[in-house]
Amino acid sequence: MYTQRLASHIGQPCRIVLPATAGATWYVEPAGAPVRVNLEQSGRMGSDGQQTFVLVGELPGAHELRFVLKRAWETRVRSSHRVVLHVQNTGRRTRAH
Repeated sequence: MYTQRLASHIGQPCRIVLPATAGATWYVEPAGAPVRVNLEQSGRMGSDGQQTFVLVGELPGAHELRFVLKRAWETRVRSSHRVVLHVQNTGRRTRAH
C-alpha cells in the first residue's frame, strides 16, 4: 500500500486527489482521527474520474488515515491509499519579558 505523507499546521487545509472508478467511491478510516475530511469534488457518478478531498488537522501530531475504494453495497476493497498528516502548531510563540 502506498503511503502519502503531508505536512500542515492546525487549521491549514491540504488536498489530495484520488482516482475513482465507475460505481465505487473512496471512504476514509478511521473516522475518529482528529482530522476533518471533506469531499471537495467528485467525478460524474457512474464514470471513471477523480475525487478530491480536503484534510484539516485539528490537533498537532502525526495522524494516519486510510482511504479505501469500494462500492457501498460490497465489503471487498478495490484499492487503498494511506495518508499520514503531520500537523504542527501554528508556530506563533510569545516571549516572556
